[in-house]
Amino acid sequence: MARVLIVDDEAPIRQALRGILERQSYEVEEAASVGSALARIESAAPFDAALVDLRLPDGEGTAILEAARGRDMLTAVIMISGHGSIAAAVAAVRNGAYDFLEKPLDRERILITLRNATRQVALSRQAEEAAEGGLLTRSALMEGLLAEARRLAVSDAPLLITGETGAGKEVLARWVHARSPFAQGPFVAVNCAALPENLAESELFGHVKGAYTGAETARKGKFLTASGGTLFLDEVGDLTPSVQAKLLRVLEEAAVEPVGGDKAVPVHLRIVAATHRDLKAKVLDGTFREDLRFRIGGFPLTVPPLRQRPEDVPLLASHFTAMARRRQGWPVEDLAPEVLKALARYRWPGNVRELRWAVERAVLLAGPAMPSLEHLPAEVHSAGASPAPGGLEGARAGAEAEAITRALERSRGNVSLAAKALDLSRSRLYEKMEELGLDPEKYRRKKSSPQPGAKGD
Repeated sequence: MARVLIVDDEAPIRQALRGILERQSYEVEEAASVGSALARIESAAPFDAALVDLRLPDGEGTAILEAARGRDMLTAVIMISGHGSIAAAVAAVRNGAYDFLEKPLDRERILITLRNATRQVALSRQAEEAAEGGLLTRSALMEGLLAEARRLAVSDAPLLITGETGAGKEVLARWVHARSPFAQGPFVAVNCAALPENLAESELFGHVKGAYTGAETARKGKFLTASGGTLFLDEVGDLTPSVQAKLLRVLEEAAVEPVGGDKAVPVHLRIVAATHRDLKAKVLDGTFREDLRFRIGGFPLTVPPLRQRPEDVPLLASHFTAMARRRQGWPVEDLAPEVLKALARYRWPGNVRELRWAVERAVLLAGPAMPSLEHLPAEVHSAGASPAPGGLEGARAGAEAEAITRALERSRGNVSLAAKALDLSRSRLYEKMEELGLDPEKYRRKKSSPQPGAKGD
């Protein structure tokens, strides 16, 4: 049963969505604000999907997107957007959201999007589980990294893994854990960037009963939960100064003092930290402790971005395609040369994570047939025709392609409506579509059933 989090500040919309989803056997939880949604994400089992209003009373829904990606990389976040915030919703999709739904909400569109999203999440988790403990590579850079990681794995010294978002820092951490003296213990992952500031110490170090208002029972915390295994501190550079000080003390004393307690509890575990930030620069600007950097960064490992190991793209794409098709019961075949060409030419700013989502999305769109260029995201499809420009020009081209694709999907292939939403003339939109090889016919669908509710932005 797929778990879905609904985040909207209007109770009637939450109730309408809950009714729709529960009738389809989804397990549903609700939140009315960014704060309450973040609390549920941190305290509950991972959600398969989240329907998130872009505008909430205490902030932007994109904050929930960032937290969900950190807490569980495979939660599909679907933004809910009003007409005035379509551009922001498109930007959220480019930053990792699965899709966006435009108000007024359409029941059929909700169910189709959610069905595809949760299926893709299930496929991704199955693929990740199947590949657990191993890293697929043909890259000399990655082979060198794994050789170094293998040497370090046998010790209990803290490790620091650096690299861009989506490059595979947690995958490497799990790889190290599986080859370490702590392999029989748990692997506990914590996204430090998503820890609420007022609860970070309790989440990491635990608390005693009555430590603060609302602490009705004692809590072990992540350190004690991971005792005997590996604690993976992702985005460690985002910890607050007070938590950094307490983390340093735990590392030095191998003991944890819960919030509100007066007695330290011994812990024996391996600390593996990760960050995409420059910790040296953070030390210089006073936001990260130098002594902590030395303590966790004595053995650094840097995961190269996917663009520096292009030989891995076909290997990974074929692997993700095979796993997705097997889960559907479809035969596994080789990807077409033009698809591999497009995948190889694209620069993958989201690295392996972006590649996986693009490939698995293409498999679902293609159905039993093998994916072709038209099933790839527009910016990847465009890369197959000619080398993608770099810098601001490349970013602009990718954003335009994504916006046009989404506008055509929202308008169900109606070019006039799509042009109006994009503030373009019909003739200019046709020119853009021809450049990108987009056919409006493939976006045309039947009219949908009645709307569950709407809310203005």
